[in-house]
Amino acid sequence: MTSLHRRTLFKQAAVAATVASMPAWVRAQSGPLRIGLITPLSGPQEFIGSYVKNGAEIAVEQINKAGGILGRQVALELRDDKANPAAALAAARELLGAGINLHTGGISSAVVLALAPVMQQEKGVFMTCGAGTEKMNHENYSPNVFRPGDAPDARTRAQAKLMAQKYPQITRWTGLVPDHEYGRTTWSIFVDALLEFYPALTGKKPEIIDPVLMPYGVSDYRNSITQALRQPADGVFNCTYGGDAITMFQQARGFGLMSRYKVICDAANEFLVARGLKQQLPAQWTGMHYYAAANKGNPISDRFVADYTARTKDPEPLGWAAEAHASLYALLKAIEKGKSTDTEAVIANLKGLTWDTVTGPRTMRAEDNQAIKDVELVYLEPADDAKGYKVAQYVKVDGKSVLFPPTPGKKLQLRTA
Repeated sequence: MTSLHRRTLFKQAAVAATVASMPAWVRAQSGPLRIGLITPLSGPQEFIGSYVKNGAEIAVEQINKAGGILGRQVALELRDDKANPAAALAAARELLGAGINLHTGGISSAVVLALAPVMQQEKGVFMTCGAGTEKMNHENYSPNVFRPGDAPDARTRAQAKLMAQKYPQITRWTGLVPDHEYGRTTWSIFVDALLEFYPALTGKKPEIIDPVLMPYGVSDYRNSITQALRQPADGVFNCTYGGDAITMFQQARGFGLMSRYKVICDAANEFLVARGLKQQLPAQWTGMHYYAAANKGNPISDRFVADYTARTKDPEPLGWAAEAHASLYALLKAIEKGKSTDTEAVIANLKGLTWDTVTGPRTMRAEDNQAIKDVELVYLEPADDAKGYKVAQYVKVDGKSVLFPPTPGKKLQLRTA
């Protein structure tokens, strides 16, 4: 071995040793910009997580083709949270310990609430792609957690307002509510909105019947369905979601439960239940993070649909994919604006940020890290074709008209029946 070759090897070894001895956060500043994606990749909510994963990966591909962020290519670090707070905390601590300070994902309310203190303590940023708790913007507000999508209060209040407008004669309401944070939160907001909009729009006070609390992540809903059959409600608000919702609707059909109601309003399952039940779907309104047909002509939406279809062969991406896509572009714009990936700079530049998305421009409210965007609602009916369902009508509601004002650090004061 020549002395020149030996010197080269010694130099390379010294550089490698120096890099290895650097703190994780310093090493993270070179090479690809790594962003953590923490979402369900197994368990009952895996297929919701798959939409988040696909939407984030499409955004990364698009960003990298355009030159990356500040000249750096973006790489996702995927972690499975199983929609479980303990698994999410373990994943977050691992990523933060590796110097990865920017994260997206989180469709479970319990997961996002658990991650907030860790992100604040360890100087991370987290973007939820669908968690439905209002607490993250109110009593559990953290400056390190952002919701780039529609707020649960805006979507739920828009649904209640629509029920009063379209069904003024339906005044007896109950709920099918999962017995956890998201379910209880969403039902409480729906009740508050019914008590506001029915008197204001119809002159009638709605009768609120105690909801049926549904177990979470189980295979047998017969006891809950039997309990619901004893209620005299005309309208029902369903908050079960994902695999649980499909299982519950399938079992409820055998009991004739859904045919008892004159109107069904689903919180946010988009097309999940329709795709599972097809022609057996009971007609219902459902909330959408994103409905592609309502956004045709928006170049970002059109490109997103094309890229999503090419990747998955699915021509109709669901909203969780769109929210993940929007979260990456929010990070892109905030980083470019501040020319920095440091946590403090990213937080400062996310607040008040307006950026273009598949649903049009959104603005991140500076006071509480909540994006302002329109609410999209669709009415689904069974259809006698291979698809098995159709969108009979859809509406867009101005998000600002139904979004609660910011009260970071304070609990919402909701009406009760």
